[in-house]
Amino acid sequence: MIRKSEIHMHSCFSDGEFSPRELVAIARKNGVSILSLTDHDTFSGIPEFIEAGRKAGLIVFPGIEMTVKYGELQLHVLGYFKDLESIQTPLWDRVETMKAQREERMVAMIDKLNGVVPDRFQGEITFENVQKAAEGVLARPHLAREMVRLGIVKHTGEAFEKYLVEYNVQRENIHIDEALKLMRASGGVPVVAHPGERTYALHRPDKGIDYEDIPARVEELKALGLMGLEAIYPYHERTGKVEYFLKLAEDHDMIVTGSRDFHGFNTHQTPDVLGTTKMEPDFFERFQQAWG
Repeated sequence: MIRKSEIHMHSCFSDGEFSPRELVAIARKNGVSILSLTDHDTFSGIPEFIEAGRKAGLIVFPGIEMTVKYGELQLHVLGYFKDLESIQTPLWDRVETMKAQREERMVAMIDKLNGVVPDRFQGEITFENVQKAAEGVLARPHLAREMVRLGIVKHTGEAFEKYLVEYNVQRENIHIDEALKLMRASGGVPVVAHPGERTYALHRPDKGIDYEDIPARVEELKALGLMGLEAIYPYHERTGKVEYFLKLAEDHDMIVTGSRDFHGFNTHQTPDVLGTTKMEPDFFERFQQAWG
């Protein structure tokens, strides 16, 4: 029997709808037994998540999704850890630095937006009010919600369509070799998230990188410490590329993972979506081997 899992999901500590405790409750209701919280660039929600998960009798372990720089690309790398105690100080401190960089980026973005929104709203967007909407790291969905509250846009989707894509501010992300070293030093299992997805991906035809170019990059990343590929993913399913990434993982002896990348309403997902990825829990056995 397939054991349900959800090992790529986000809470209100980054850009998700639900608290870590609420995510655990949803998972339990959905019959999910293997669970990891992977908020963007923060471990802030992990203590609440672990406590709630253990009380619910689920298999839970810490995770994170780090935005990294890889050559001309920006990638998302998931890191999975045996327990909270495994996360070493250098990684924890580096993540806290990334949180501060996100705040600097938010200030710059607010400055930009206050110059382009309709005149009557200029100066109305403040860092303090955006920060109130976030439990942990600041992300664009928090800014979108504040724009809805102010009446600048009718809904968060409109905020992205009209403003948050065009006036986005890029930050200098951690280099992938540093991220992989820090994760591995904490006994972590690093996995490239959604390698075929449109923006943070190894497949970037807009940059001249097509599918035939990916295997050499995976080989390079493996040498740097990468251990897995998130092959089973909604965008891969829609584009018919799950088998491609499964074969790529097999050819390079990578751990195969899969997820719904659950955020809640921020990505138009209802709670019943959490844990619906169809995959065997083989990945967890390999995680345990890596954790020793």
